[in-house]
Amino acid sequence: MSFSTSEMPAVLPARPPRQGWRRGSLLVLAGGLLQLVLLLVTYGKLLLHPGQYLLVSHYDGIKSYYSLATFLRQPLREGMLQHGHNYPFGEYIYYTDISPLVSVPLHVLVQLVPALAPYGVYLYDVVTLGGLVVSTLLLVSILRRLALPAWLALVLALVLPWLSPQAFRLNVGHMSLSYTPAVLLPLWLLQGLYGAWRAGRPTGRWWVGLGLATTAATWLHFYYLGIVGGWLGAFFLVWIGREALAHRPWRRLAGRAAALLSLVAVFTFGLLQVLDKRHGERPTGSGGYDWIEWKFQFGTLFHGHDFYKIRFFLERTAPVPYESTAYLGAFVLYGLVVVGILALVARHQRRQGLAEPGLLPTLPSAATDGNRAFLGMLLLAAVPLALAALGESLDVDNGNYSLHNYLNPFLWVHKVTDRITQFRALGRFIWPFWWSVVLGFAWYAGQAWRLAQARQLRWLQGLWVVLAGLGVVDMLNAQHHYTTVTQVSNLLAAPATDEVRQLVGWLKPGYYQALLPFPFYHSGSEPKEGELYYNVDPDDPHCNRTYQLGMVTGLPLMSHKATRTPYYQARELMTMFQAGGPGPDLLGRLDKRPILVYLDTTYYNGGNNYYRDLLKDRPEMLGLFNRAPDFIREQHMRRLTHQGPYSLYEWQPGK
Repeated sequence: MSFSTSEMPAVLPARPPRQGWRRGSLLVLAGGLLQLVLLLVTYGKLLLHPGQYLLVSHYDGIKSYYSLATFLRQPLREGMLQHGHNYPFGEYIYYTDISPLVSVPLHVLVQLVPALAPYGVYLYDVVTLGGLVVSTLLLVSILRRLALPAWLALVLALVLPWLSPQAFRLNVGHMSLSYTPAVLLPLWLLQGLYGAWRAGRPTGRWWVGLGLATTAATWLHFYYLGIVGGWLGAFFLVWIGREALAHRPWRRLAGRAAALLSLVAVFTFGLLQVLDKRHGERPTGSGGYDWIEWKFQFGTLFHGHDFYKIRFFLERTAPVPYESTAYLGAFVLYGLVVVGILALVARHQRRQGLAEPGLLPTLPSAATDGNRAFLGMLLLAAVPLALAALGESLDVDNGNYSLHNYLNPFLWVHKVTDRITQFRALGRFIWPFWWSVVLGFAWYAGQAWRLAQARQLRWLQGLWVVLAGLGVVDMLNAQHHYTTVTQVSNLLAAPATDEVRQLVGWLKPGYYQALLPFPFYHSGSEPKEGELYYNVDPDDPHCNRTYQLGMVTGLPLMSHKATRTPYYQARELMTMFQAGGPGPDLLGRLDKRPILVYLDTTYYNGGNNYYRDLLKDRPEMLGLFNRAPDFIREQHMRRLTHQGPYSLYEWQPGK
């Protein structure tokens, strides 16, 4: 009644090595070319018009673009300290979400080849979107190693990059976090390492590659140190335990794993402490840790965003926070339903004593099948991170009860150090679990397809083709979504900046030292016990206009929007609006040149109450906001130009 393992090979049928390599290479090439076509169809407007469009123009996305654009235009001698905002302090690029691994080489390139300067941000987007093609190349190889039939490996390699939780980061402009190869490349190397170890082949190149890939991923975004590094660490623990329980040699494996993880930590977190000259001034912990909107919510596994047209029959009713995105997709969810139904049919047949052939494959044991062993350990290693993604407490009965998540490893680390709270967006730690489940089900689907093929059950083959087709439909829905909600006009270049350029007119180069916008915002500092919390998040349209002013004038902004900013910097900048003007510490950091001041009166005359509403429960900060018109008068600023609600003033600090 069941399909024996002897009837169904656990690996691909043997072929001559050269023929197998050639077919595998052609499949990888086909996958890359097809994904490139899909990418051009989806993002053709941006890719085919260099410099005219950005992926997004809001929230963290435009902040990253402005940080990158101002970093690329400054001389190489300035090093890693970016001077586009937070003047006069500046900020190291490691805290501005511009992927040091990409932005630093790009900085060198545009400085050596000035003709490329207008296209620096465009090249950054090309690298970001190119990750979809690289992901497909990696997935074709990963899935073929898992013995999937060529057609299914190709389809899933095209589909999965668009459906992954990382792809949705493009909606809010998290370009670094959307780069799927940062997870898939270490996974591909780990799969190769395990296969070589199991076959008794040399593993040195796999260890080196895995260390380099994990380090590189971390220098794209430091969350990958926790996500990928944590996944690898848990995998090695499971692997070592498995070898030890089977009474096989494990000490060499443990030594190499410990060395790899230690070196990765040294060349990421350790190196950051050396490169960041302000590391001692930055807060140890971070706010927002364990916040419900930034934690993984279990129901999001079954609830896709509104742009998915195929709905799973069981969905949560609440909307999906973007940090909790982890929809498994129609292929996996309805595939599991089909497997469940077939399992019930097989059980009924056994009870009735019917000699009907089984419709589900008998899976090879982990002891004999390397793929099953690898996927099992991969899933087990992802479970601790999934538990961490749930947070330290879970709301039960609409928040009437709180369930303490004692299985969360972060909870115990938090008792030792607040530094773990730097990984405050806990929902991101569900990504390894998502990939483990999806790849595991893909492997199972490959086994099931071979069963149907061996028994010539055309209807069963057709069923699996339909399930794969559901994944294709999900991909097309996602592509349509990204086509319509991303690719906006480049706000940092003409013609979008023409209106601002008319307001500014012509400025004498080097005459002003900085640009001070009103309302003033400074976002990214953490509260300090016993001190006033100076953090003020900007209104997005106002923030965008100040970025345009920064690009047009070439002046650094005194306002700021980043992360982990030292507290004293926010305090010095915010307190300059008090009676008497800037304090001696801030004046000592400024030079003798005047400052160009930008004022948007709509926020003060009742036309826009964003800041008043934002600060209504923070009276001291609301007082600083309301003082802006008085501050302009007290400092005897000279108005230079006026256009509707916008004005420019000249201010000489200290006079």
